[in-house]
Amino acid sequence: MQVNFDDSVTQTNCLEGVLFKKDVESGRKISITSLSEDGLARSRSVKKRLDLLKMGTQMSKVRDKGVRGVQFYKRMYWLDMENLMIHFSTQTFNFRFILASVCSGSDSCGKYALCDIAEVREGYQTHTFTKIGDKFKNNNKEAAFSLIFTSQSKIPELNLVAEDKKTRDAWVNAIRHLVVTLKSLSHQKEYELYLKKQFRVADGNKSGYLDLQEVKSLCKGLNIEVDREDLKTLFDKANTEKTDPASKEKGEVLDEDEFVTFYYNLMRRPEIDEIFKRYSNQVEDTYKMTPEALLVFLKDEQKEVVTVEQCKDIVKDFETSEEKSSFTKEGFTHFLMFDDWQELLSPISKSSVKAEEMIHPLSHYWIASSHNTYLTGNQLIGESSVDAYITALKQGCRCVELDCHDGDDGEPIIYHGHTFTSKILFKDVVEALKTYAFERSDFPLILSIENHCSIEQQDRMAKHLVTILGDLLYTKGIKGDEKELPSPMYLQRKILVKSKRLSACATGNDNDNQSESDDDEHDNSKKKKTKEISKKLSDIVNYIHAVHFPGFNNDGAFFHMSSFGESKTIKILSDPETARDFVKYNTRQISRIYPGATRQDSSNMSIVEPWVAGCQIVSLNYQTDDLQNHLNRAMFTANRGCGYILKPEFLRDPSLAYSPTSPSGLDRTKFPTLNLSVEILSGQHIPRPQGVEKGEVVDPYVQIQIHGHPDDSNDTENHKGTKIIDNNGFNPTWKEDFTFNIKVPELAFLDLKVKDHSHTGKDQHLGSYAIRVMDMQEGYRRAYLVDYSGKQLKPASLFVKISKRWSK
Repeated sequence: MQVNFDDSVTQTNCLEGVLFKKDVESGRKISITSLSEDGLARSRSVKKRLDLLKMGTQMSKVRDKGVRGVQFYKRMYWLDMENLMIHFSTQTFNFRFILASVCSGSDSCGKYALCDIAEVREGYQTHTFTKIGDKFKNNNKEAAFSLIFTSQSKIPELNLVAEDKKTRDAWVNAIRHLVVTLKSLSHQKEYELYLKKQFRVADGNKSGYLDLQEVKSLCKGLNIEVDREDLKTLFDKANTEKTDPASKEKGEVLDEDEFVTFYYNLMRRPEIDEIFKRYSNQVEDTYKMTPEALLVFLKDEQKEVVTVEQCKDIVKDFETSEEKSSFTKEGFTHFLMFDDWQELLSPISKSSVKAEEMIHPLSHYWIASSHNTYLTGNQLIGESSVDAYITALKQGCRCVELDCHDGDDGEPIIYHGHTFTSKILFKDVVEALKTYAFERSDFPLILSIENHCSIEQQDRMAKHLVTILGDLLYTKGIKGDEKELPSPMYLQRKILVKSKRLSACATGNDNDNQSESDDDEHDNSKKKKTKEISKKLSDIVNYIHAVHFPGFNNDGAFFHMSSFGESKTIKILSDPETARDFVKYNTRQISRIYPGATRQDSSNMSIVEPWVAGCQIVSLNYQTDDLQNHLNRAMFTANRGCGYILKPEFLRDPSLAYSPTSPSGLDRTKFPTLNLSVEILSGQHIPRPQGVEKGEVVDPYVQIQIHGHPDDSNDTENHKGTKIIDNNGFNPTWKEDFTFNIKVPELAFLDLKVKDHSHTGKDQHLGSYAIRVMDMQEGYRRAYLVDYSGKQLKPASLFVKISKRWSK
């Protein structure tokens, strides 16, 4: 593929160094910034602002340090258009090139990637700035702004105060345009941006060209082991201007256009070429795939229903040659590499809510839930932060925990009691909840309150909840004729409080005779103190009334919910009889599962087992990067990441035979098993361990595992792996087919883990992909790898083929 550039806009384009691509329909040259309304690249005033920002300006970073108050830190910030970064330094030199030299290897410098920014807010529009109020007269509200980062980045908001409004506006306007532009990138343009960055990194002397040695070094950096003769052949093939000595030094170098051609030739995909040839017609010496042939491919292999007209549009969108009536091999490759619909999880699942599934009682859903949400680290000395709530909510979490204690000056605080974790104000958390509760999802948010406060401060908590949340707080009582919990659809954009309540006959504050607390996992020899309950706080509790678990033989009210510690949950699920009782309980009432107290490092319990028993709220330490959070994201990525996933019918209907222990006892005429075929074809751009850019080329292999019901997860046949590919992280090819007989597919997850084989030490984790089996598309699909923090490792991916065959 030859990438074309429009020289007239190269110098002033707001995304300097980004590749320009020919419009697939008209052939005209466009920059990716033409997607933004104003076209920053063509504005002289914007260019002046960018020059200012690239030189750097001094601003104050504002941080909320909890009980230590708000702190200000002077920094120098500048815009790096080549690498699409915002850099900062504690040094206050006025020239960017001095800053760059000062920051080389320095701990006093840092950076933020523009692609991690979700939005820009002007003025005091974050909880930290709200906390400032009028306390700091010297700070100009009109010069303040905040950068809000994506949930995947796990970066807390950045609050800044510029020297004046003009400087603030320059930053705000430029970043907003850049963010809009980056968001509008297709997978293909993202890939081209990636290629451009690799070219700049390899061009050590900034000549604008790469010689053969630089290309060879780049290949090693990209995990590519290429024979020197093959490399030279591809180099010469791409070096189309080498016959013109005046155009380049000695002609033995590649410019940016030629490098892209070289790169696409290097990454030829023989496994895709085979598919293309199978569905194409030979015309003279070349093969062409007509729209009619594409229709057959999509119907037979991808199980997609499309029309010939739609296939014609697909060809127009992805064909790389001038003739766009049929696919060439290159165009078909681009289609499978870059079309959203060719991912393993369909874009519909990722971008839309199934409204027809949101009308069941709350007890019929798995609900994305966080444990000790306020913590950013471990359970003993970790920092408590309002930002931790914001991060969880932006990830789609629908149940957050507030561990409340008496604070100074009559203000309740949140922290992990009897530890050295830092403290934050309850009211600051509530302010943040008001702002972010429904940013990611419109469906109800549950506040799980662990109440350790006096009556006076409980009253204060109730006041903050009512006055700050206003109409968002659902305070209506339960009607006498209600028999089941309301639906997520009914409670859209409402916040529910989960806490203890007074008895119906109580007229004032009273004792809690049915204690419900996370203390289940602590030393049971310590007698629990009876806690008084504030009537004001009790009055705002309705559908999530926390009670001590009375046992399965006592039918509780549908609005009673109980919490179960890790050890208690394991004990219940280890006995087939109580395990079935737990399933029945969860069809009508909500259960909350939380990690054991021994997990002081904020590790997580296994999350799948409680899900298999129908437990709705399985709380995780979101701050921990591990397999459990990886599977949690796999569970809640579908349904637009709204935080609610409808459980299968056998977890909603108590009359159906089902056991969360082995065997499941399901009626196979109603719930058939699944024969799942997973062919691992190839990988692309597999990274080195921990994302390092230098070192030995990796020897990758893929582990394939099924998580789910014990019938499936305990089956040794559901744990498999590919062979090891030596010295190839760029485009390893496996072409290995694996078959899994899944007995309870409704509860199953496919987990693909790429590892680097080590001859001397432990094999390193390179990236993973997990998905619910029921959410998977069939056919030839692309699976982008992530790490356990949820960070996408694009363009790292696996190319797989999925087939499903149901058996009653």
